Formats: sequence, C-alpha cells, structure tokens
Amino acid sequence: MSKFIIFGANGMLANAIRNNQFFNDNISFNSKDGDITNFKLIEGIIKKHKPKYLINCAAYTDVTKAEIETDRAFQVNAEGSKNLAILSKESNCKLIHFSTDYVFKGNKNIEYTEDMPVDPVNVYGASKAKGEEYILKYAPKSLIIRVSWLYGTNGKNFVSTISKIMRERNELKIVSDQFGKTTYTIDATEATIDLISKDLEGIFHYANDGINSRFDFTKKIYEYLNNISSFECDIKPISSDEYPDNTPRPKWSILNTSKYCIATNKRINHWNNSLFHFLNNMQAKTIE
Repeated sequence: MSKFIIFGANGMLANAIRNNQFFNDNISFNSKDGDITNFKLIEGIIKKHKPKYLINCAAYTDVTKAEIETDRAFQVNAEGSKNLAILSKESNCKLIHFSTDYVFKGNKNIEYTEDMPVDPVNVYGASKAKGEEYILKYAPKSLIIRVSWLYGTNGKNFVSTISKIMRERNELKIVSDQFGKTTYTIDATEATIDLISKDLEGIFHYANDGINSRFDFTKKIYEYLNNISSFECDIKPISSDEYPDNTPRPKWSILNTSKYCIATNKRINHWNNSLFHFLNNMQAKTIE
C-alpha cells in the first residue's frame, strides 16, 4: 500500500511533488506504465496499491499541437481525468487534479475566481475544462488546483528555454500583450500540501503573487543572468499578432488566489522571489 499514487511522474510538477518529504510514501507512474486513458490498467494499479490519494499530474500540454491533435488532447485531459474520477470514487480515495488558467478566455481585465464560468479560447483549454467537468460530476469531493505559467526543474518550460536561447542569440522578440501569473513548481507543491492537510475539496487557484507579461518576465530573467555572467541579448517587445504561432491564447489570464489564502491562512511568494530561487538552483547545477 502507498498513501499516494502519482500519475504523470516524468513531468515538472510531479518531480517537485515526488522530491518533497510530505509525499515520501508514494508510488509513481509515467505516461507509459500508468496511462490514464487506459481504464483497466489504472483500475488494476489502484486496486493493487490501495492509496489514500490519487495525484494527477498527467496531461497533454502542447497548446499549439492540441489544435491539430484534438482527439489526443481530449483523450488525455478529459477522458483520462474522467477515468481517475470514477476510479477514485469507487476506491474511496481522494483525487488531487491539476488544471490551468487556460480554461478562461482571458479577454476581460479581471482576476478570475474559482466560481466563474469557464470559456476556453483554444483546444488545450477546452480539453482541460472538460476534464474538470468530469471530475466534479463523477468525484465531487476531489481537489482541483488551477495553476498558470508553470515552470520548474525536470521539464520543458519557458524559463529554462529562454535562459538558454538568450545566451545563443543577440536578439529575442517576446510577446508583451499577454499577461498572467507565473507558478513555480516548488511553491505549487507546498500549496498542494496546505490544501491536502486541511482536507479541502473543490476548485482552488494557485499562482505566485504579482502580474507580468512574457516580455517583463523575460527581461527579469535576462537581468538576473546578466548579473552573474555578462552577455548581450536585446529583448524586444512584440504583439501576439506578430508572433509566428497563431494559436489563440488568453491575453489577460489572471487567477485570483484569495480563496487559497483565506482557506490556508498562508501568504503566497512573489513571482520575483520564486524566479530568483529557481534561477539560483539552475545556476548551481550548471556549475556542478
């Protein structure tokens, strides 16, 4: 028996969760040996290990490809989530599921709260919204945590990618008219612990404090790295219309995190501090 079964073990968030002592009593499965779209396979895993919690970090996350691979996106993000919801209810274990700010269209200058209706602007967002719908229908006592602009170790993410590219190029053009809140996987893991410890259920938003654009975020990454080892890269702002990928994305994707703060009595780290923590660790590992 294991207290936690973690699906999507190779991902960024799962990596942070698995490395936290709170989740020591876990057994983890990647997308091959724990394919959440395979109902019988997952049923067998749950019956064998009899967990108290299922943690779903498995997801189809390629926003651009999802516009073409629509069936696959819905199969993983919607049907896979449905499988876990049904099995968690049948097995009397609690499902912890991670979702996204992309369930909102992001065309209003507001902070989105948990009780606002979803209205995704792309296939990825629609598939995640459907997954939420299934979970709330089949396992209403589940915990759904929406995060935004996620980054961390052990996975492809904006910070790691940009940090590498800006050292290789003299110029970068970054979208400046899409705004959101970044989420550091270490912080998201601690937030998950807070919510589990209080036995909370339903939907919660979590992201680091403070709003920025991709452009502002990139400038801060450059500023930090350039202080460590000087290099030149001209960071230029462009509009989303000028960006070569025309996949629709939310322009104002701000998750309101008040519900989490009130429920846990915790303050949320500012994105600046969390970014520096991640970049410090990244630099330390490079030196090693």
